[in-house]
Amino acid sequence: MRIGTALSLGLLFCCGACSPLAPQPDHSKFFILSSISDGAPQGTSSISQQASQDLVLGVGPIYFPDYLRRPEVVTLASANQINLSAEKRWAEPLDKNFERVVTENLTELLNDQKIEKYPWARNAHVDYQVVIDVQRFEALSNGSSQLTARWMIRDGRSGQDVYAAETRSSTPVGSGETGASQALSQDLAVLSRDIAAKLSQLHPIRSGSQT
Repeated sequence: MRIGTALSLGLLFCCGACSPLAPQPDHSKFFILSSISDGAPQGTSSISQQASQDLVLGVGPIYFPDYLRRPEVVTLASANQINLSAEKRWAEPLDKNFERVVTENLTELLNDQKIEKYPWARNAHVDYQVVIDVQRFEALSNGSSQLTARWMIRDGRSGQDVYAAETRSSTPVGSGETGASQALSQDLAVLSRDIAAKLSQLHPIRSGSQT
């Protein structure tokens, strides 16, 4: 009787463990983008050597594709197909992570602590506003990343466009679980440097015209 009871309990345990309704282990891994100050790729030192404490920069809005507004890490399989990772997740919404890192990068590159995030208060004064429209920002099935972003610099006083450009960047995805997030972080550093380089040209021109 005892042996039969033990066998029955053993069978129930095995069936319960094999049941599709039994709790499954969570193998999710979470990733974030890194800023230049967190471990910059070579060649990303500050663009502006002079102090930029008098520059007030407004960042945003940043437009982000809806297909990337998801927790899963996206890989572009073809022009018309994306793959969602079963285990890899973004630790925070990717558009918010993108905004935070590009702001940190511009702060580092321009030596500027006066950055306002969109939407800022009505009484806030900004010298320039940076608007970014992200077209592509994902890993590719061929083992590289891609970033395509159109960006615009507007005069903070008049609201008029003073410069517009497009940045394209692609980085080989390294081995290891963080390969994709590291490659995308380097692409974001390229975009940040393009914006910072143009701002460093525009700001001395405005400053000089006011003297």
